[in-house]
Amino acid sequence: MFRFRTRAILIFLFGGFLMVATRLFYLQVVLGAHYRDYAENVCVETRATEASRGTLRGAAGELLAFDEPGFNVAVVPAELPDWRALCRPILKLYALDRRERIASVRDVAVVVRSGPHGDGYEVSFGVAATFLRLSGTELVERDEHGTALVVVPRKTAAVVDAVSAIVRVPAREILTELFNGLALVGRGWQRPSDPCVVARDVGFLPAAEIESNLESYPGFRVAATARRSYPYDSLASHVLGYVQRVSSAEYDRWHESYGGSKAKRFLPDDLIGRNGVERALDFELRAARGTQTLEVDVARRTQRVLSSVPPVPGADVYLTLDRDLQTTAEMALEGHVGSIVLLEPATGRILAMANSPRYNANELPRRPPDPSDRTAPMLNRAIQGHYPLGSAFKLIVAVAALEENKAPAQLECTGGYLGLRCENHSVPMHLNLEDALKRSCNSYFCRTAHEALGIRNLVKWAALFGLGQCTGVCLPSEQSGLLPTPGWKRARFRENWYAGETCNLAVGQGYLLVTPLQVARFLAAIANGGRLVRPKLVDKIVRADGKVETLDEGVCPTLPLTPSKLERIHRVMRSVCHEIGGTAWKVFRRSETQGDWVQEQGYQVAGKTSTAQRTGRGPIGWFVGFAPANDPRVVFVVTLEHDDRNVHGAEVAAPLARRVLERLPERYLEGVPGRELRERTRQRLAERRAEP
Repeated sequence: MFRFRTRAILIFLFGGFLMVATRLFYLQVVLGAHYRDYAENVCVETRATEASRGTLRGAAGELLAFDEPGFNVAVVPAELPDWRALCRPILKLYALDRRERIASVRDVAVVVRSGPHGDGYEVSFGVAATFLRLSGTELVERDEHGTALVVVPRKTAAVVDAVSAIVRVPAREILTELFNGLALVGRGWQRPSDPCVVARDVGFLPAAEIESNLESYPGFRVAATARRSYPYDSLASHVLGYVQRVSSAEYDRWHESYGGSKAKRFLPDDLIGRNGVERALDFELRAARGTQTLEVDVARRTQRVLSSVPPVPGADVYLTLDRDLQTTAEMALEGHVGSIVLLEPATGRILAMANSPRYNANELPRRPPDPSDRTAPMLNRAIQGHYPLGSAFKLIVAVAALEENKAPAQLECTGGYLGLRCENHSVPMHLNLEDALKRSCNSYFCRTAHEALGIRNLVKWAALFGLGQCTGVCLPSEQSGLLPTPGWKRARFRENWYAGETCNLAVGQGYLLVTPLQVARFLAAIANGGRLVRPKLVDKIVRADGKVETLDEGVCPTLPLTPSKLERIHRVMRSVCHEIGGTAWKVFRRSETQGDWVQEQGYQVAGKTSTAQRTGRGPIGWFVGFAPANDPRVVFVVTLEHDDRNVHGAEVAAPLARRVLERLPERYLEGVPGRELRERTRQRLAERRAEP
């Protein structure tokens, strides 16, 4: 029995060893060549997968910015011919001993020029960096600048020239991008086996030529990418903004995570919002990157997907902009330098924010505007333009005088006060508050501010209406303007405040600086009964999972305004446009080229003209107000810069406001009498526009 068991165990063990040996023989001998080839030609690779950036849409849902398919050409340095000879001099600049590390790189300079004999290329690569060296127990900083001269190997130069001819990008630009990519390898942010984009938006045919003949262009590959498209070119360009390749400083800051999200971290060739909503909501618009773990062959063709984490597209942002109104406002501004802002006084929704001159976001950053251009086409004048306000500030003085019960019943204007001249009407003339606003009398408001209100009350009410403060609109780089005070002047100039400066402030001059959006905000408070609304540009954010979010607007303060006193202001603003003697009366009355406004539109407009003087430059023409006068639906602010010192706001800004208002879509005038009149007027205007 014992012998039987021993034999059985031995037979079992021998059989097992025989089976293992047979299987090993089959794998190593019979299939050895197959697995040897597999081991040499198939490897596991992890790739990032991309999703599209979120879209920007108008109030009606129309696309204002979206991603469309595109192709980039990239280089894998480790796959270039003679790549070690190309990379070694560069990587030596970043070689450190164990006691050192790079704290920061201040500058990388790449200069590509022809070879010494007129053939090939040589590259001068310079880097300025701050190193940290451990000296004893302390870290010591030292600044160094290193330069390497690289002669591009002939085989590499030949491949670069061949690709350059296909994609129609100069070989020097391709080499410049390649060596900028090697700078990232030197920092340890990339590996030599990682692709570096050297040509962008190359088109389908060049991409197909390279992709179908990879063996002819070693080291080069085609990468599908997304190209940001703005279908209406320059429409609302200052509001939408544009995207651009991430800078080295931004990559240094966000290459590990962005806004706390590792999936949204930046790679060297990623795009980032540079202006407007693209910048303000870049994190929301940015897609979360996914990953795929793949088996690939020697040609990097996928054999098997081992695991996958899908990417998440960016959120879609719906704006409050009305495309029709935005187009109308930009057409009205054509040929001028300035801005037009239209918003709803009840909600603060921005219906249009037009700036002139504009830029075409599709052409940036390849063809940026000339930085020496005095008209500053990249400037969003609606939120970044610093302007004196001029006579429109008298609206705040009038409200303050009424609410403080210090409005003079009547004053005599003799043509000036404390050296400030008044040339807006015949003199001498006795005026009450209504007449003074209607005729824009400087003397009345200077005396009221100096003798009745005082600088403290004047500044208090200007601050209540939001001057000297950012409005909080969802756009980057908004300016706060300047509301001068005696304390500010002492701190700035070490001088006391004088009576003449109170007079200057009362007529919107002196040190006062505002932005057009600030003016629109305080006009909205006058129009809606005293609510200081926050201008709203983003209606909603729709995320990839369907979740809808809105931005927190905070609490809108309510100003202590008396309805009956505010009605007096409304009444005077109507008279500015529709009564003889009003500074905008000529624009809204019947003339040879346009009919009487009320007969054409069925409602009245409330407005205020303004002309502000600038030291050493031409004046600023303003026309501000709201419509309809008895049921405000839209606040308008027209701001124009001029070189002609004899230009007035009533002459240049008011006609533009009329042009925009007479094309106001009927959806903003529901319930306002005169619909048939307005429809006939719009039809007549459309026919006039269609005439050759």
